[in-house]
Amino acid sequence: MLFSEKLKIFAAEHPCENITVNGARFRYVLCGNKTAKTVVLLNGGMNTLEMWMDYVDGLSKDYRVLLFDYPLELATNRELVVGMNAFFKEIGIEKPIFIGASDGGMVAQIYVQNYPRDVGGMILISTGGMDENTLKSLKRKYRLAPVMLWYMKHCNYEKLKPRLIKLGMGHIRNESPEEIAYARDMFETIFKDYKQQKDVHISGLLADLMNQTPVTAADFAALKGKILLILPDRDLMRPENRSMNCSISLSSPNPMTMRPPPFFERLMLMSCEKNFSSCSTSRE
Repeated sequence: MLFSEKLKIFAAEHPCENITVNGARFRYVLCGNKTAKTVVLLNGGMNTLEMWMDYVDGLSKDYRVLLFDYPLELATNRELVVGMNAFFKEIGIEKPIFIGASDGGMVAQIYVQNYPRDVGGMILISTGGMDENTLKSLKRKYRLAPVMLWYMKHCNYEKLKPRLIKLGMGHIRNESPEEIAYARDMFETIFKDYKQQKDVHISGLLADLMNQTPVTAADFAALKGKILLILPDRDLMRPENRSMNCSISLSSPNPMTMRPPPFFERLMLMSCEKNFSSCSTSRE
């Protein structure tokens, strides 16, 4: 079944709701076991809650499950986590367990840094650390981020979309023809209605990561024994950036670590890797 076909089924079974909290409009899906702990799935670089749809029904048997898009009104990561905290209180969620992929894992770390006693656990999938050395590395690597953001705001976004799809498909390695078809359909389906304002917003949040206060082991002390790192052997990060994954282990108290997974986990991460590199690719 293609992504677009799954999406129709998911939208029918799990219609999105909308709520405005302190001026920020949250689009979300909340489902599952109402008496259980809540798992919150944090989006990566496309900020599209539907990327998690393959996991919702399986998790819903044992957990309450929340998916949401980051509101456009929250322009920095500090604003985002403060807004998330207010949003969780508004819909009655306490001590969420975060599952964050790629950039979503960084959002989880920032949230824990600001609300260490309000989190029940954290699962980070193929994400980078937020320690001092990694943030310095990000500042060097993305020193041209302001130029990239200017370009994203002023480019012909509809003409850029095919290049973004091509960039996403560039992560394909040894997948089967069926998996390649699924990936292409996923990107084409998402980008069909994807708005330039949304891309500028998530790109701005990524650029803002460089302005964050570095995390330390003390920030995660309240979550000792409640952190799981999932670090794929075939990570989509370039080799020189994989040290970012290792830095989480250094700044987290006794995290559990595991190696996953098959195609669909990699596919979800493929969608998270487009942002900053897309801008430089589009100028080639």
